Amino acid sequence: MNDKKTKALVEELENEFPNIFDRINYGLYVLVIDENGKIYDDESEPDFNEDDIDEVQVIYNGDAVSVFPNFIGKCTFKANTVKYENLDVITKVIGIIGKHFKNWKELN
Repeated sequence: MNDKKTKALVEELENEFPNIFDRINYGLYVLVIDENGKIYDDESEPDFNEDDIDEVQVIYNGDAVSVFPNFIGKCTFKANTVKYENLDVITKVIGIIGKHFKNWKELN
């Protein structure tokens, strides 16, 4: 796999949230999904294409927000209800995603 940009994004999230990252139900979990539904770092789906990101799902303590980089230099969000106490982590994660995506040539 040659997914350097996605790897850098995930590594920054892991470094920023070392005690809670990669825990589905009681922590922070992030899924980077390409246009074909392939998930980054899923060994059962080796054909992930970071040049065609469709969605990034951010799941924190059961609350989920999806980021869709579907406009040139812009993205949209989808969220259902989110607990107030989870907003600080979720918005920080979205900020990190945005920082990486604005420098991602294929998304701009």
